[in-house]
Amino acid sequence: MNAENLSTILSDPSRPCFLFGVTPPRHNTPAGKCREICAKFVARSRTLATDGFIVYDIQDESTRNSGKRPFPFRELMDPGWYASLFRAESGKDCLVYKCCPTCESVEHFEAWLDQSTSLHGHSAFNLVGAASSLPTGESHSGPSVEKAGQLVKKRHEGPSCHFGCVAIAERHSAKGREHDNMVRKIGWGAEWFVSQGIFDAESTICLLNDYGALCKARGIVPKKVLLTFVPCGRKKTMDFIKWLGMSVPEEVEKRIFQEEAVSDQMTSEGTTTKQSATAKPTPVQESCILAKENLIKILEQTAGCGVPLGLNVESVSGYKNEIDATHDLFRTLQAQLLDHRGSPWMVRWYDVPSILGGREDGVLQRRMSELNYVKEILQNITAKKKGGGGYAGSNSDEDGGVQALAKGNNDPLVFLLAGALLFGSGVVAGAHISRGKI
Repeated sequence: MNAENLSTILSDPSRPCFLFGVTPPRHNTPAGKCREICAKFVARSRTLATDGFIVYDIQDESTRNSGKRPFPFRELMDPGWYASLFRAESGKDCLVYKCCPTCESVEHFEAWLDQSTSLHGHSAFNLVGAASSLPTGESHSGPSVEKAGQLVKKRHEGPSCHFGCVAIAERHSAKGREHDNMVRKIGWGAEWFVSQGIFDAESTICLLNDYGALCKARGIVPKKVLLTFVPCGRKKTMDFIKWLGMSVPEEVEKRIFQEEAVSDQMTSEGTTTKQSATAKPTPVQESCILAKENLIKILEQTAGCGVPLGLNVESVSGYKNEIDATHDLFRTLQAQLLDHRGSPWMVRWYDVPSILGGREDGVLQRRMSELNYVKEILQNITAKKKGGGGYAGSNSDEDGGVQALAKGNNDPLVFLLAGALLFGSGVVAGAHISRGKI
């Protein structure tokens, strides 16, 4: 196994990076069920030569698009906690998305960052802004991407942190300034970029070439851009893709959903039969063929721009055929990108390393880390109580019970019992974090 962590791979311009995207379960999903979901996802993707996973921070985004959301929004579990399950299952790191301005406060983001790094061991984050701007004079409660980036870069305790941002080709097509945004974010400390799902190769080609030219003009080494591709086999999924802001040319949509290749054919006896064109791909297969064509076009038409590239494949729906298609699409696009580099390559397997000697030992260590984190919280609570203050993050019924248990106590057994209470209530499992409480 490559000993490099994911942030090192992402920031290394000399090699591509290959990620596989996933969304967390719903926020009230029990911790055990979350681990089961994660284990199944990893088991299915085990044959993919990924460098890691992307875990998204899904937002409502209704303020950005007034149209009806094709799939109803459901609050999901904190991406930082859910991403922590992947290392034990796969031995690989995650790139954790975080929408910074929607945090309750700058302090809340800092607390989330501290938990994500010190407790969960993450070192790679993708910082994104709000879905839409607020009216003049109003501001979001959480930090801007620039401020959040500063907080990530200035961390001195625990593992070093690195961050990237998104690159939106659609914004470049509309305003022609996305390459300026990317270079400005590099100045903030961004070390890579991840695109939206690509259905329009031309806008991505234009952005990459303009970005590469601007970096060259300013004497900047271009940061890596991960190109995202999404299978689509249903019109409802396509509606959602467009609702999310991905550009889908009309001819592309028509090609994906062309009529079934079944024609009426008259037999010599004058009867009508149905004849299927066996070579005709299904809509989801056609979308994957288009994705490969788009990648080839991007690679060929940006070959001299100097921008290092990587890949990310994801499904934006829960439909089985689209989820299944992501695996074949990942292999196809990975092979295409590696072949384009012009040097021989191969895929190797490895045993997933354990932390203490076995997978269950790794889980045990994570449990001990969780309990140590709980102990730290309770120590803060006790100190605040003695000083007449309150703990900003403890405003739930479960936390209130823990405060009562911890008040005036310094017995390690009390901390252990309190930790069991927190874990049993799902607080450490991330249920509270998903509601913005740490």
